[in-house]
Amino acid sequence: MATILFGAAALAEVNWDSATLLGSLGRDCPFFKPGEEMAFSIWLDGAAGDIPKGIFFVDWERRGDDGRTESGRAPLPTRDAPLVIRTSCDSPGFVCVEANVVTADGRRVRKNHRWEPRVFFMGGAAVSPEALRPGTEPADYDEFWSAQDAALADVPVAAELTPTPCPDGKVRLYAVKIACAGPNPVTGWLTIPAGASATNRLPAEVSYRGASTADHLPPSSPPHDRIRFESNGHGFDLGRGDEYVRGFFASVSKPGYGYGFDPDSNSHRESSYWLGMALRAIRALEWIATLPEWDGANLSLSAGSQGGWQALMAASRFHRVTKITTSVTWGLDWTGQAEFKRLKSTYRPNCWFPEMAYFDAVFAARRVTCPVEIAGAGLGDYVSPPSSLAVLYNVLEVPKKITWNQGCTHGWHPKGMANWTVDGGFDAAMGIGGVQKATKYDSGTLASP
Repeated sequence: MATILFGAAALAEVNWDSATLLGSLGRDCPFFKPGEEMAFSIWLDGAAGDIPKGIFFVDWERRGDDGRTESGRAPLPTRDAPLVIRTSCDSPGFVCVEANVVTADGRRVRKNHRWEPRVFFMGGAAVSPEALRPGTEPADYDEFWSAQDAALADVPVAAELTPTPCPDGKVRLYAVKIACAGPNPVTGWLTIPAGASATNRLPAEVSYRGASTADHLPPSSPPHDRIRFESNGHGFDLGRGDEYVRGFFASVSKPGYGYGFDPDSNSHRESSYWLGMALRAIRALEWIATLPEWDGANLSLSAGSQGGWQALMAASRFHRVTKITTSVTWGLDWTGQAEFKRLKSTYRPNCWFPEMAYFDAVFAARRVTCPVEIAGAGLGDYVSPPSSLAVLYNVLEVPKKITWNQGCTHGWHPKGMANWTVDGGFDAAMGIGGVQKATKYDSGTLASP
């Protein structure tokens, strides 16, 4: 009992809210050759207060797409005396190293953070990521999606725009409802700069909202140089409050599952929740292209996580999109995870049916015709596993770029760790100058700058 009380007192004496574990491979490039040693150095940074010795430790685990798992415990590391974890991988794929500060009884030390209330490092490295390929695409993939194009074409592109007061007098704000094939319309917020008109036309941008079951509120800082539509992905009514939104998601989710996660709906492509979401994403583009204020030439998509999935699905069918910027892109490589046993997303339907492949966005990405920037790929993100983002990059047949971030998870983006950008012609296509860290995605030729 005395030991437990002492441990509790020690926890109280240390302010962990600004603390994290930092990690480094000793170089920016996180890519290795088969069998080459990966050495992760990990140390504590930012803890406030005197930390008593012998009370806190680091529990660590190495896991990977190769199926190997290793783990251990070490004393609390410092910058001068870091924890060094040495590993390797013999085949193409990613390795994840996770380390958490714990007490002697294995409890994780808590901190105040919305997404990651712990003191930890979660990062990784890869062997030959350029060699990773998707699973098997359905033979009738194009036939299926052509039928969905036809279903959309049967529904006229018509929208209800409700003017809404906006504190920013330089834009006009509208709540929008657009007719769509499937169970729900498209809904979202449209902002148009006050000076835009049929004779003063502007670029347009569509932003797809990520996974959320919260109400979709009006934008707080709309842009002044472009038209922008924020689509919520689900088609629920805007402005009806939290109780209505809770009821909506209860109506589209089976008990015990979130929307789109239950096995029954995922067993057939026609019953999948993701079919309706994809149709709404496509229809949003078809509609915004009808606006007289749009310049007819510049249509960009910006989205992260589940919004990135929507962007890829939509742009694969609507080829007037001119640029996609996405980060921590979700909904990728479900097929590859099933076929090749790569580490799975921790946030995805916990089932596998072959018909889910029609909603694997790596197959959609093959059909995207505009430049794509993957602006954030966390080497510790297993909501959107790094192997799935590598597969996305590899299948894109357009100018593309990806930035890998060491130590980043889906909701944790610490400062002070390495990043690595691979540019496959994106900057040249966009007319962006400057020196890139790498232009090839071949781990045999990359070197730290």
